[in-house]
Order: sequence, then C-alpha cells, then structure tokens
Amino acid sequence: MATNTPRSSLREGLRQAPKANQPFTPNTAPARQTRSSANAASSPQPASSQPSSTNPSSNPYSAHFNINDWVGKDDRPVPMATREVATPGNRPGLFIGQDEKGKSAKQPDFYDPYYPLKFLEVPKSDHIYKRAHYGLQSGIPDEVDFALYHLVQISNQRWDKFKFEGFPLLAETLMEKAMEITLLCTGVKWELEYDFRQPMDRVNVLNSLQGTRDLLDRIKKIPVTLPDDTLETEEFNHHLRNIKEATLVLRNMVLLKENAYYVARYAKGLLRDCLVILINIPNQPRLNEIKNDALDIAEEVTKFMKTDPDDPLWISLLRCLESRDRAHVVRALWALTHFSTEMEEPESNRAMERVPQETLRQLFYHTLLDCDKDILSGALDFWYQYTLIPENIETMIEVFSLPTVFIPRMITLLYYEARPAKREVVLQEEKIAPPPTEIPLVPPELHKDLMELAEPERSSRWLRCCFVEDPDCEITQIALWQAYQSRFGNSQAPGGGVLPAAEFIKNVSTTFTNAQAQVINGPGPSTKFIIKGIRPLETAYTFQGFPYNYCKWAVLSNPSKQCGRAFTNPGELRTHVFTEHMGLKPTDRPGHYNLDKADSPIHTCLWNDCTKFRSTGPSDDTAMVAGHVASHLPEERDPDAEPPHPKRTVLQPRIVRRWYYNDTPVNERGEPVGVAYKAALIMRNIAWNLPSRSAGPRYDNLPWKKAVFLSNRAKIIEIWDRNRSLRKELTELIMEFEKEEP
Repeated sequence: MATNTPRSSLREGLRQAPKANQPFTPNTAPARQTRSSANAASSPQPASSQPSSTNPSSNPYSAHFNINDWVGKDDRPVPMATREVATPGNRPGLFIGQDEKGKSAKQPDFYDPYYPLKFLEVPKSDHIYKRAHYGLQSGIPDEVDFALYHLVQISNQRWDKFKFEGFPLLAETLMEKAMEITLLCTGVKWELEYDFRQPMDRVNVLNSLQGTRDLLDRIKKIPVTLPDDTLETEEFNHHLRNIKEATLVLRNMVLLKENAYYVARYAKGLLRDCLVILINIPNQPRLNEIKNDALDIAEEVTKFMKTDPDDPLWISLLRCLESRDRAHVVRALWALTHFSTEMEEPESNRAMERVPQETLRQLFYHTLLDCDKDILSGALDFWYQYTLIPENIETMIEVFSLPTVFIPRMITLLYYEARPAKREVVLQEEKIAPPPTEIPLVPPELHKDLMELAEPERSSRWLRCCFVEDPDCEITQIALWQAYQSRFGNSQAPGGGVLPAAEFIKNVSTTFTNAQAQVINGPGPSTKFIIKGIRPLETAYTFQGFPYNYCKWAVLSNPSKQCGRAFTNPGELRTHVFTEHMGLKPTDRPGHYNLDKADSPIHTCLWNDCTKFRSTGPSDDTAMVAGHVASHLPEERDPDAEPPHPKRTVLQPRIVRRWYYNDTPVNERGEPVGVAYKAALIMRNIAWNLPSRSAGPRYDNLPWKKAVFLSNRAKIIEIWDRNRSLRKELTELIMEFEKEEP
C-alpha cells in the first residue's frame, strides 16, 4: 500500500511547534489543498540540487526548516550602522515650502491650551526648561512667545521643582521684561546699570546693583502717555500679554521659599526697582493684574529684605493702603508686616520708626472693618509691630485719644469670633422618690366602667389607669398578674373572667411600647421574671387621664381608718369634706358655706393624721378650721386643663453651678490665635511702652498707664473672666497697669 497519499501528505505538511529559543517561521501554504495540489503531492518531485544526506531542517524548502541549522548562516557579529533621517513626520519644519512654493507655513499657536508640547519642533537633546530659558534671553519675538507661554505652564504646575539657581539670569530677564510696562505707559524704557562707577544721571537709568533710592522721583518725572480708553493695537496687546506673563512667572516662582530667598539676595537691587515700578503703574483695569502680581511677589520677598523709612518700596506699599481696591490693601498689609521677618541681622527693619500720621489714621480705620477679616487681621499685625517701639507710643498719643478711642476699640475686638461655652459643676445630685410598692386600688366607679369592656381592651384600660411608663422602674410579672386576677378574676360577676397569663403579659407590651418582659438570672439558681419599663401610680387615673382624688378623712368610729371615697373632680372632694365631715351648710353661692362661729368647739381636722388640733382640741372658729382644712384639699381644676403627666416626687433637687464663657479661637495646641489675640497683644505692648510721666491736667495728672487703662479696667476684667482663651495675655496686661509706679 502506497504511503504517499493525500491524507498522509497533509499530515506531514502540518506546522511543528518551534523550540523555546527558536524563531517561529509560519507555513504560508494553504491549509486546504485543491484537487490539482493533491495530485501534485502524489506525483514524483524533481531532484534537488542538494545532496540527499542534507538535514531537512537546514533545507529552506522543507517544512521542517530551522533557521539556526541553515548552512549559509554566518555566526560572526556585524555592527549595524544607523542614522536618523529627516522626514516630514519628525522634522516638518525642514519641508515647509518645498511642495507649495510661494505659500507661507502656518505658525503654531503657542497660546492655544490644547497645543501639546510633543508637537513642538524641539530637538530631543534639549530640555524644555532650557529651551524656554534661552528663548526668553534671545529676544526673538517668536522665541519669547514660546518661552513665556511654557514658563507660565511650568511655574504653575512644577513650581516646587523650578528654581532660579538652576537657570542663571532667568530672574533678571523676567524682571527686565516686566519693567517694560513703563515703555507702554510712557514710551520710555528703563536702562539697567550694574556698574556703580558709571554715571546714572539720566532719569531712565536704574542702579540695578544696589537699587535706585530716588526711583519714586524719577517715576514722577516721566509723564504718562497711555490713554485711559481701552482701545488697543495688536502690537500693544501682544506686548502687554508678554509683560503679564513675565510677572506671573515671577509670582509663581517666588511662592517657593528658596526662589524668594535667591532673588532677594542675588538680585536685590533690581528686585526693589522692579517692584516699585510695577506697584506705581497707572490705575487702569487692564494693568490691575500686573499690580496684584507685584504685591504678591512683595509679600514673599520682603521677608528677606531690609527696609527703612526712606525705602521707595516701603513708601509704595504704604500708599497702597489708601487704594479703593481691597486686594491692593490686603496684599500691601501682608507685604509690610513681612518685612525682615526672616532676617537675623539687628535693626534690619527701621521703617516703623517714622510712619506718617495720615497712614496711622488710615490703619486705625482698617481696624473698624469687622466684616473683612483679612484687612482687620493685617492692620492688627501692623499695629503689633508698631507698638513694640517705645518711641511710637508718643506718636500715638499725639494722633489718637488712647483712653477713649484706640483702647476701647481694642477691647471690643477681644470678643471677635468668640463662641459661647458653658461649664457645669454638680453640687447636689437629684434624688427621686422610689416607685410605689403597691398597685393602686380601683375605685368602684372605675371598676364599674372597666367591667363594661371586653378583653383585651379591659386589661389595657386597667393598665393605663394604674401604671405609667418609667424606664428606671420594673415590676414582677407574678405581682402584676395577681393584681389583675384579683380585680377581675370573679367569673360570677357580670363580664368577669381574665385572660390567660401569657396573653396578659403579651398585652402589657402591647399597651406600653417601651415595656419589655425580661428574665433575670438572680444570684444562685433563682430566676426572676419582670416587666421592665413601667411603675405603679400612686392613685388610679380616669379614662381621661386625670387622677382620682381620695378622701383621707379619718372615720370617727375608727381613727385608724380613712374614708377612702374617690372623686374624679377636686370640687366634688371639697364639697364632700365640708358637708359630710365638717357639717357645713352651703349657701346660695356655689362653692361657699356658712362659716358662722359654732355654739361649741366642735370643729377639728382629721385629714391624714393632721396634728393641728391635737394639743388644743376642737375649736368653735368655723372659718379658721375650714381654712385650715382647705389647705389639705386640691385646688379647683380648670375645665380646659390638659391631663397631667404623672412623675415621681423629687425628694432632693439637683443643684448645678454653671459658668458661661465667650471663648475666642485657639489652635490645635490650645494656644490663642486670631484677631482677639492680636488685640490683646497690642494693648499689652502699649502698657509696656507708655511713658512714665504724668498725663497732664486733662487726665487729673495720673500716670499714663492709669490714665489710659483705669477707665477701661472693669471691662478688661470682665473679659478676663469670660474669655478663657486670653487669660494669660490679659493677666499680664492687668498686672502691668495695676502695679504702682516707683
């Protein structure tokens, strides 16, 4: 039998699984053979030019060909030489204008927020940071646009990693670009001079090394030519946008403390001049963003800068306090109070020594803005630093009336953002009478009404008339069942008969929603079955929820026994006692009786073992005895009165001592913070630095400390008592002005 059949040839032509380290070469022959291909497979094949002894795996034409066994394979490694070829895909700029001559290529819009960095024609070897840095320094308009746009993005997203020390002259270039705002406003461009030996007489030349001390005068000498209207040319708008971007990059970068320190130390002269120029630009809405960014920069860098009363930057910030723009006032206050706070050199901030009186008045007006916490807090920060200098207190005495104007305002601020608080100390706990041990008896009238009801409504009514919910009380199930059975267990009586015990206990929980049947395993083997959440009433209650009024008058024949009749209305009880027990005769007026003096002493009080007349015996004074008996009887009930809620008698009331406070804010460590704390510190500084001389005849020749604080002493002590957060600071203040002068 021939083996070279179509079936066997198809099986031999199947692909074999390659080795693990052998590349896979797919068989491209069709999986299904046609009739002609099957006949060809069974026909003799032409002789191969290779010897018959060749391994089939080394035959490229064999189905078992292995590339590793190829005879022509060269095992020597040969290095591959490659080079980068410029194509329109990776270098589109090289091919602009070759196909379409005479047409200008469309430039990319760097200001488009959807223009990603990966499409920019930036060499792979250059970093985007360096490209932007060098592009800004080049001065080429397109490169400057590119640089400023991406510097804004980088400083906004990677401001914590973008540092000036890694990019020399970047800060100077940005400030130089920002100062071009003067070119737009006046047509004059500032020239930077770093050599102090060169002449700087021209008005537009700046001492960029140390700072220009007369810069404010130079700014005044340059007239503003920028109109107030908003009509702008394309070139003006483009230039202004570049200036805003440069200022914004500076603002974003100095938020990092390292950058603020770097620019304040290595470019201090140029930085001062730049801030002074930007703060003093014309007040136009289109320039407001630049001024705000400049004030933000000043807030961060003034920490590392010295100042004095003649410093142009200090003077410019003081002028901002009179601005109508709230943002300018807030930022200027922060910048002023941050001056030299990070410097260890003594007397690095001497500007507080000569603050104009107009500025002091303006700062006091800012302390009146209770609704604006930022301005108020910034003004108090300034006053705190100002009052630390003893000489400044003399100026305040001249400008303000401290006892009647300044100090009362500070005292008012001691309650700023105060929150009411309460502390309680229990001096005596409340004691409540224990629950009754006996279940109240059912008066005949109530028993008659209950017997007319069918179960389980009758048992529910009886429970509501004799028990009340009380979460602190309990009663045993056996006692409750026995009381119920004794009242209604007479099957001979009409409507008599009781519920089974299990159904009755279940009905208790149905009647009182908070009552629960519980099993308590007592000490030892004993087990106690209770109903938790109810207690017996002192007296039975009517269906309407009012208590029955029992007559407690002793029977003459048996003084140890009481009358015991029950009445639903207090008026009926009073009538019963006065007519049946005292023998009084009613008059024509309802509720009134004949109180004429008796012929003999026959009247006495037998109400509930009363001892009023035990020693003196009966009396003939009818009115007096009737008045005494009436004191035992309940008052008449209002016809519109609501049913009372039965409560246990309070034997001992709860006595609590309470303290009410108005505490101002504190931090997580319990230390005072905020406006009230600053106001207390300002008053303490004033008390420390007030002159020791007499205040003059206007204040009865009292020392200044007494004259300023004596009239406000009671209010300060009251706040000391109410505000626990400021007790330490107010204690120091009180001790300071209370001590006697030597």
